[in-house]
Amino acid sequence: MNKKLNLLQVYRGVAAVLVVLTHGNIILSREMHQGDLLQIFHFGWIGVDFFFVLSGFIIFYIHQSDIGKANKFKSFIFKRFIRVYPLYWSILSIKILASLFNTNKDNIYQRSADEIIKAVLLLPQNHSILESSFIGVSWTLSYEVFFYCIFALLILKNTRISQSIIFAWIIGIFLNLLNLLPIDESFLLRFIFNERNLEFVLGCLAAYTISKYQFKFATSLIYTSLFLLVVSVINTKYKEFDVSGIPPSLAYGIPFTLLIIGSVYLELSKTVNIPQILIYIGNASYSIYLTHGFFLGNISKVFTKFTDKVNILYLFPNPNIYYNVNAFLIVILAVVMGCVIHSYLEKPLITNLRKKVFTQIS
Repeated sequence: MNKKLNLLQVYRGVAAVLVVLTHGNIILSREMHQGDLLQIFHFGWIGVDFFFVLSGFIIFYIHQSDIGKANKFKSFIFKRFIRVYPLYWSILSIKILASLFNTNKDNIYQRSADEIIKAVLLLPQNHSILESSFIGVSWTLSYEVFFYCIFALLILKNTRISQSIIFAWIIGIFLNLLNLLPIDESFLLRFIFNERNLEFVLGCLAAYTISKYQFKFATSLIYTSLFLLVVSVINTKYKEFDVSGIPPSLAYGIPFTLLIIGSVYLELSKTVNIPQILIYIGNASYSIYLTHGFFLGNISKVFTKFTDKVNILYLFPNPNIYYNVNAFLIVILAVVMGCVIHSYLEKPLITNLRKKVFTQIS
């Protein structure tokens, strides 16, 4: 269980790139008013579901031996804090500073102190507020932080009371899925019992399965999961977000869970050769995830001004080809810039903080 799982790191990169592609489709269509090739990646929002299942797996996989050990609580909290907040605060600060010079109606001046505090602390908040004035994808980090708090409860006190609280929470999620929980008027309760929280539970279940059982058909499990994912994606394509009546958290969460189990069994049983560039993109996934919206929006604006000024379209018999090629180039640039942020901001920041924090703890 101590083996480093490179395949899962690659999957983190895949999840981030999927989100970049789906946001690329939205942002570039708005900024460039042309190009349709990225529309085939409209399902890329499932990268968020993948992230959640991966997070549940990784936390349980790494920290299951800490459950019930109160002396591990402080270390767990500091590790999670350092992983999430320093880079997020750095990017958010840049976004807020930029907004001070922005005359747009949705800039930081229009936000209340309560909304700003919630954005800074990653407390649950309306998506539209985050998208217009802060970091759009940060709503997903609120779920991450909430899951860390739930798991921290197990580390601090693995008693019948804490187990009962978590069990009641999971039951509440299922009841909410069936529309049997009367919480429509409460934003906070809808957050706590949101179906997406089930994906963290599925990830934990996958890690528990790996630790307790042996499975010889890892490749078959991977193929099965990929088949189920393709079926769900096709269903999403032609029925929008209706996956034959199955909630997206299950339609995608279950296949991702099977994919993770199969991949981990495969990597634990033999050496899987993975190109270092894919592992690096996985390492940079958080930076890519936080910054891609900024880079997609601004690079596309520069591109549009260049196109209008140079009048380069007359060279192309079909301007749509030009826009589609450049859309992919902009997406690639956004990923590359995320990697630059990882290497020169995230990595040094986390390394230095870990040295200082864990020196004090020890």
